[in-house]
Amino acid sequence: MRWCVLLALAACTTVPQVSPERLAAMRQVKDEEAVRTCTMLGRFIGSSTQAGDKGLEQARDEARVKSAATGATDFFYDSESVTPNVTTVAAKAYDCGVQTGDGGTPN
Repeated sequence: MRWCVLLALAACTTVPQVSPERLAAMRQVKDEEAVRTCTMLGRFIGSSTQAGDKGLEQARDEARVKSAATGATDFFYDSESVTPNVTTVAAKAYDCGVQTGDGGTPN
């Protein structure tokens, strides 16, 4: 029974596989204002137990990959928390569809 619980927990915490092309197609925006006309797909958490900048980079990458796996076109880092034991980063993912150069959607 213990193995079933551990297996279920591992399935919930794994990072999805996303192609490099999918990651490259997603835009990082500055803040929520830039995606105000878009559909929010969710808020995704990345974490790392590595210390320093390496841990922050790993947590950001995990949050970005989780966002890309939802089909997001745009995302931004909503919050970051660095403690001695774990670094966590939250990213909000959005589907902005086709947009014009000024950030709006075509008519």
